[in-house]
Amino acid sequence: MHFKSTRGNSYRYAVAALLGGHLASPVAAVEFDAGSLRDGTSRDLHRFEKEEVVPEGTYTFDVTLNERWIGRHRVPLQAQGHPVAAPCYSEALLKTLGVDLRRLSRETRQQLAREGACAALAVIEPQANETLDFGNLALHLVVPQQALLRLPSGYLPPENWDSGVTAGFFDYRLNLYDQKNLDQGETIRQGYLGVRMGINTGPWYWRHEGGYQVGQTSRYQPMTTSVRRDIPGWSAQLTLGDGYSGAGVFEGSAMRGVLLASDPRMLPEEQRGFAPVVRGVANSVSLLSIRQRGVLLHESTVAPGPFEVDNLYASGLNDDLEVTLREADGRVRTFFLPYGAAPLALRPGVSRFELGSGAWRDALGQTGPGFVQGSWQQGLSNHFSVHGGTWVAEDYLASAMGVAINSAFGAIGLTGFHASAAPAESYQARGQAWRLSWRQRLSATATDLSATLTRSTGPDYYSFNDFARVNAGERVDPLHWQLGLGLEQQLGERAGRFSLSASLRQNHVGSSNKSYTAGYNNHVGALSYGITFSRELRNTGEPFQTVMFNASLPLGERRRSSLSATHSTDSRGQGRSNLRWSGTAGDHGQWGHGLALVRQDGEQASSGYDANVLHRSASGELMASVSGGRGYRQATLGANGALVAHAGGVIAAPPLGESFAIVHAPHADAARIRQHVNVQLDRRGYAVVPALSPYTINTVELDPKGMSRDTELLLAAQSVVPRAGAATLLHYPTRSGREIVLQARLKDGTALPFGAQVLDAQGNELGMVGQGSRLYVRTHDTAGTLRVQWGRGDDEQCVVAYDAGAAATRSALACGG
Repeated sequence: MHFKSTRGNSYRYAVAALLGGHLASPVAAVEFDAGSLRDGTSRDLHRFEKEEVVPEGTYTFDVTLNERWIGRHRVPLQAQGHPVAAPCYSEALLKTLGVDLRRLSRETRQQLAREGACAALAVIEPQANETLDFGNLALHLVVPQQALLRLPSGYLPPENWDSGVTAGFFDYRLNLYDQKNLDQGETIRQGYLGVRMGINTGPWYWRHEGGYQVGQTSRYQPMTTSVRRDIPGWSAQLTLGDGYSGAGVFEGSAMRGVLLASDPRMLPEEQRGFAPVVRGVANSVSLLSIRQRGVLLHESTVAPGPFEVDNLYASGLNDDLEVTLREADGRVRTFFLPYGAAPLALRPGVSRFELGSGAWRDALGQTGPGFVQGSWQQGLSNHFSVHGGTWVAEDYLASAMGVAINSAFGAIGLTGFHASAAPAESYQARGQAWRLSWRQRLSATATDLSATLTRSTGPDYYSFNDFARVNAGERVDPLHWQLGLGLEQQLGERAGRFSLSASLRQNHVGSSNKSYTAGYNNHVGALSYGITFSRELRNTGEPFQTVMFNASLPLGERRRSSLSATHSTDSRGQGRSNLRWSGTAGDHGQWGHGLALVRQDGEQASSGYDANVLHRSASGELMASVSGGRGYRQATLGANGALVAHAGGVIAAPPLGESFAIVHAPHADAARIRQHVNVQLDRRGYAVVPALSPYTINTVELDPKGMSRDTELLLAAQSVVPRAGAATLLHYPTRSGREIVLQARLKDGTALPFGAQVLDAQGNELGMVGQGSRLYVRTHDTAGTLRVQWGRGDDEQCVVAYDAGAAATRSALACGG
């Protein structure tokens, strides 16, 4: 579903706004005193009075409630004995708007219960008010919160989600590679074309991905083929075909079959991710403030007694919430609430699920054992969330159970696994494993700590992926344990940031890997710099370590280019230095470029270069690079883009995201998309906005700069809430033709009435009469007749013949009967 806002409506609405202003609830008719115009140039302005601008009928309006858009709704406008038609609200419309009907009087409820009945807003809620912007087809409502149902902030009903239009697309990624070894005389040439194709039919979205490799062997490798749609009632996505299951409770697994899984993007923003419910008791009317790291997250006034705030947005930060109550007598009470989002933690009362059935799939698309799996996550309180699941296949059975704990000692996630498998004939393996994660923020020292540990009790524990690979004939070395540690320390506002991480892994057979990394980053003015030390211990026990220094400095007033340098040295005495200049060019930054000088130190010291260029446009991206050094030359050429086909034709587009929009504005071929400045409408007035956020309000605005003066945008911006995978069509009406200013007067020499309509022979409104008896019109015809009308009678209109080419030589045209 999408809604619109306008810039430059028809002349009628522009003048109506000047003369009468916005429309509101029923009031006495507003009349404009024509005598206030100079020389009495207007004889009849009735068409600009409110009762003429707002005729009775049922219209589709973009409705905002308390400054929040809640969708497009059909609203009847009725006079009901008043001189001005105003919105009339039915029982069904009030439910859609979220009004609590239980608060209405019995008489009002009985009246609204009758078929076809509706009532004015003042009758329903005396403290509410409305503003009707008829020119923009918008209805703005302000209703006290106590008169509304308690709905999550940011809630967008599924009926406002847009499924898009029937369309197909072909998204491609092309890369050509050429390398020459000058010492050995060898040349390597290869290419790769990655494709993603799709067809949208109603709520069903068909998808296919694959790749074609050209080289010593050429072949096409299909990757995934599926059809998907959302299930709004369950806030879930249904996938038939190739997908990925078990990425929450269990280890993720590629599959081919049926998958039904929760999609948190369908929820209001305040319910996505974890945030605690803040509860307390106020002794008087108090100001409630909630802060995290000094940032104000929520502020409201609460009544005496218990209060509850359950709509905090998930900040993604691990730090305590500071809750402050300022009482009516000035006393201030403060308490702290632990806020640590453990993995799989959910808000109280929120749940997620996943159910899948099919066959395991490897990286090449080959299928393995069939299975059925399901998992469930449930938020119980601010401190506890639980999760569990099961995985069933022939010769394989696994179960999982765990808890997420948010406490003063940090965010803790613990999951236990049990698996029984028969990976080979006459061999039965049973084992257990557990996964532990911990995150903590020490506010006093601005220290972030994290740790993850996965461990199995023995070599007989098989994850389903391990089991499937063994069935496929692969050799599998089951994981024994894996440990990850992290520390992030802010040293002060100007002292920089220090980080330390470690990753250790041990398999049962004995293969292991240990790596450690320490880093420091800071900046001095615009110059940012950092140093990183890493050390890796491989299976042989031989350590390999690297020290790297990097710095970056933006250049120019607009900072459209930058200079960066890196230098690294490893334990083998090999060093590498890189000095790179990069930037963008063009009015909209459509050109990107870079040039680097490279120096290799060590036994085979050498120097080299690396240059690249990138061009972005409405049709996609083109990139090229060349590099060379001692004994080699290399060149690459690439292209990324898409082709979108729909009822209006085929459009070249940049690489597409999950959801996208097709924009159509006839004759506006030079307009650009403000949100994607490199996207410009083609000569047919089409363009593709390559990426939209699903289940969220996206605004797409056209920039008319550079458009022909012969075309006028009647609509400049629209907003849409797309479903995941939708191809939304946004139509922007335009009015085209030459702008013509004519001087005309009545036959007796008097001026034409200010604000009079100017119509063509078919009765289409082309413009209006402005000051000084000038006619401002837009038309394709350079010559013809125009009808000027300023009233209802035959004596309140006249006809003027014009020739735009000769009009400049005349002092004034005569407008007669």
